[in-house]
Amino acid sequence: MTIRYSAPWHKASFDALLNDSLPRLLAEYIPLVDYSAEATGRYTCQIKLTLMTAEQEAELAYTDLPMPDENGLFQIKGQSLVVVPRATNDDLANTEIFCVGEQLHEYLQSHLGKAPGDLPWYSELAKTWLPLDQWINDFFDYRGKDGWATYVQPFDQINWLARQSHLRRVSIQKRQHLFTPGHFGRACPFETPEGPNIGRIIPVAVGADIRNGKLIVVDENPEATSGLAATMIPLLEHNEPTRLLMGTNMLRQWIVPETPEPALIQSGNEPDVPDFWCGRNLLTAFISWGEDTYENGIILSASCAKRLSYTQPIEPGDKMSNRHGTKGVVSRILPDEEMPHLADGTPIELIFNFINIHARANFGQIREAVLSRIARAKGETLIIPPFHAPDEQEIRMWLAQTGLPEDGMEVLIDGRNGKPLAGRATVGEVYWGRLDHMARDKVRITTDNTGGQLLNEYGYYALRDAGAFNTILE
Repeated sequence: MTIRYSAPWHKASFDALLNDSLPRLLAEYIPLVDYSAEATGRYTCQIKLTLMTAEQEAELAYTDLPMPDENGLFQIKGQSLVVVPRATNDDLANTEIFCVGEQLHEYLQSHLGKAPGDLPWYSELAKTWLPLDQWINDFFDYRGKDGWATYVQPFDQINWLARQSHLRRVSIQKRQHLFTPGHFGRACPFETPEGPNIGRIIPVAVGADIRNGKLIVVDENPEATSGLAATMIPLLEHNEPTRLLMGTNMLRQWIVPETPEPALIQSGNEPDVPDFWCGRNLLTAFISWGEDTYENGIILSASCAKRLSYTQPIEPGDKMSNRHGTKGVVSRILPDEEMPHLADGTPIELIFNFINIHARANFGQIREAVLSRIARAKGETLIIPPFHAPDEQEIRMWLAQTGLPEDGMEVLIDGRNGKPLAGRATVGEVYWGRLDHMARDKVRITTDNTGGQLLNEYGYYALRDAGAFNTILE
């Protein structure tokens, strides 16, 4: 399978407009006798027109017009923008796909009018009749209320995956079904927004392409039916689809660290670019550790917190996730000596309660923890493509060969008193990342009593049950 990271249809669509469909469109409405278009910079171009009648001739030049780079990005007023392709309906096998060129063509056509036959075509009047530059700039004003602008969006630049995923996305104009037979091979079956746009914004499968207004399948391998984010998740088949939806969405929200650290367990589909790796391999114990691991609470060791303190120090209230759709909130940071330890004295770096894993059925993280210990013992990265995970017997054989417990579980030592914990636990390195959701960004401070802290439903119930009604009123 060949992974397609890029989205060449943006640039191809705009070039087709500039060099073919736009001059043909203009010729239907004005006496066009000459047309030329050329790039004047990486993000700008100019269009020159010559209009002629029996009595008049006018030459028009439109300069500094927006043009996408080779990736399909526009730079307008210092901001990166992308025009998301639009599908007319959810029958992806047959629907028309309107990329930036087709959308802009449609927009310009709606503004053009048939010129009167006796219109005197001198330059000033012609420019007033045909404000091509103004119309094009209006199209890209995504902040306007014009319905056309809904597909022009600020470019998501949180990390490499967010950028590439934004380029490889289609928005369905009229969605009636969440998933149709035409989606197979064309759209990722796992990744979609979780809110009102569910099923309306879809990632293009890595084995699909947009050509001539159609979303076509160019690679029929089963692995190629997933979207870009899903192909980056090893052990994907051991996770329930809802968790994969969350995992793919959260990968695009990981903060980029100053120094990348590749995962011990990889899918083999990751790009060879340094800013892709946004996580850390953290020695994780799937155990209960009191109230601090209740309801997705995450406990970190002090040493681990230092490793995660890129951009700003990590603190309680910050969110983290792994590739398997597990998301949690840092509840406490403990000194290393108070964390559980392996038998050799190595302190655990992250504690996450196992209790919800059975209900959520995202067991990929458990297998990653076990396989990471094998990878460490072998001194090599393990490549596990989606749908090609080793079975249980193979994992047990590797564990035995490397001198590890055959079931991959350990008896941990309580760092607080040196006593063994009552039960054996799954322990191993899992690739976790920091989400772009930090406590200090959520805190609101007012000095004039005009508003208090933001309060969600769970927060309200917690304060209500604690009898903190004055806090709720604040």
